[in-house]
Amino acid sequence: MENTDEIRKKIARLIREKGYNYARVSLAIGKNIAYIQQFIKNGSPRRLGEVERKKMAALLQVDEQELTDLPLQPSDSSQAVMKPEILALIIEKIEHWLVLRNAFLSPRDKAELIKLIYLKVYDESVESAQQKVNDFIDIYDELRKAN
Repeated sequence: MENTDEIRKKIARLIREKGYNYARVSLAIGKNIAYIQQFIKNGSPRRLGEVERKKMAALLQVDEQELTDLPLQPSDSSQAVMKPEILALIIEKIEHWLVLRNAFLSPRDKAELIKLIYLKVYDESVESAQQKVNDFIDIYDELRKAN
């Protein structure tokens, strides 16, 4: 999966290939004239909002997943969907670890850690995910200490 910088570069390339400009695209997705320029050049916002991403995907004629680094929930109900019990387990374990270590993570770092762990354990049962989540947090803790 691409990171947010790569996605911004891809969007800039797609806009050029379609013969559009940033102002036109900004207005087409219902935003102010400078929105896309700020997104691409300054990285603000970090990610396109869901509505903007959907409009941009339609405008650029690409799959919506190409415009985000986050996994999108599949529309086909036969595919796997987010498991709230796994997500709750991860959040609970991270919060517990933060309290034990008297540590602080910015909301962005916490979201990234949750995402990374979720992508590794989403297809596990809650019982087997529990140990893996603990292992990932221990590894993260060791990496933080090393830096």
